[in-house]
Amino acid sequence: MNNPVFNRLILLQFIAWRNIWRNPIRSGLTISALAGGLIMLILYAALLEGMSRQMVTYATDISSSHLQMHRSAYIDNQDIYATLPWSYLTAFEDSSLPVKIAPRLYAAALASSKDNSTGVMIKAIDPQREHHVTKLLSHLRSGEASFEPKQKNALTHYPVLVGAQLARNLQLSPGSELVLVTQAIDGSIGNAIFEVTGVLKPLEPNFDRMGVLMSIKAYQSLMYQEDGFHELAIKAQNIDELNTLQKQLQTQITHLQKQTPLDELGGKVIIRNWKELNPPVADMLELSGTMLLIVGLIVIGLASLGMINTMLMSVHERTHEFGTLLAIGMKARWILLMVVIESFYLALISAVIGSIIGSVIAKQFEDKGIDFSHMMPDGYDWAGVVFEPVMKGYLIPEQVFQASLLMILLTMLAALIPSWRIVRLKPAEVI
Repeated sequence: MNNPVFNRLILLQFIAWRNIWRNPIRSGLTISALAGGLIMLILYAALLEGMSRQMVTYATDISSSHLQMHRSAYIDNQDIYATLPWSYLTAFEDSSLPVKIAPRLYAAALASSKDNSTGVMIKAIDPQREHHVTKLLSHLRSGEASFEPKQKNALTHYPVLVGAQLARNLQLSPGSELVLVTQAIDGSIGNAIFEVTGVLKPLEPNFDRMGVLMSIKAYQSLMYQEDGFHELAIKAQNIDELNTLQKQLQTQITHLQKQTPLDELGGKVIIRNWKELNPPVADMLELSGTMLLIVGLIVIGLASLGMINTMLMSVHERTHEFGTLLAIGMKARWILLMVVIESFYLALISAVIGSIIGSVIAKQFEDKGIDFSHMMPDGYDWAGVVFEPVMKGYLIPEQVFQASLLMILLTMLAALIPSWRIVRLKPAEVI
């Protein structure tokens, strides 16, 4: 192309490329600093994304599922009489809504083992439906998730699963017997002997310390409660459409209430998504994007100080050279552009190296994670949710591109500070 401006740009790019390798050690150190900052930012973004996904998984897949339905009296006071009728469960299963559902019942009781006793929280599930909405029954530490009753000494022993901390407190293990005493729904004293068939891994602090998991059939036998259920766990096919699904479920509830009115004492039916059930986790996820931007600006900003130092030294050493170019008629803006192109090349090389190394390391975190099991064998709890002691990353290519672009923009802005000195040079003074 015979365009003088284009030809001059090509020439400036060639000179700029040669200039950055006039001092390879200094350029190498600058590239290392920028690439190191980008690697740190990519790893931080991957770990933050992995942690966020673990939060969503543990907040939904293990125990709560995506949505839950209760009566308001149960939410406010754990009123065991605030139930939803079984006809509602059938109606939801027969509807065309893209959901899987599972009913649950709750009660408080006194549990006694051979050597100790304590207060417990009973959670009753339908094992056939539960595995469609959560992974609760596969979250076992020992034993098996069997709920088939057994006959011993002419008595029916229903199986139960217990929380990890409760098993330690009562010295329970698979095969142990557990006696539960509670006030049944009709006011009588309900009591029965149960067989512990499994111990669950840590789910949430309260359930680990007090949780007893049984089948709805066992619950009905203990509590004489057959009229309904307290909670409906709902799993959506697409978690991104929860708001739409929540409105559809509310419409369905309004329609069902016209057909089968509910008593007023239990209050209205409330449907909550997992963000409303666990606000701290939802708030943390919303903050993660802002945290990533702030940390990115700090890390890349500190790394860009190396770029400022490099360009200051480069401009200072080449003052006479720039003065000569100005004296023979080269415009200051072209010299300024040449120095900016040098900065761009340094930033671009750093971005390529940093993104490749950072992505490779982040992929290792995605596959193996960082294992803290030697420090926290039972995991750690945060916002009422227990997480496994293995922190895994999750690499999103768009975040790598955005981090690289952020680094290039910041370093280019940083390079303008020393480059601006060229505009103020006076050839007669510097030659």
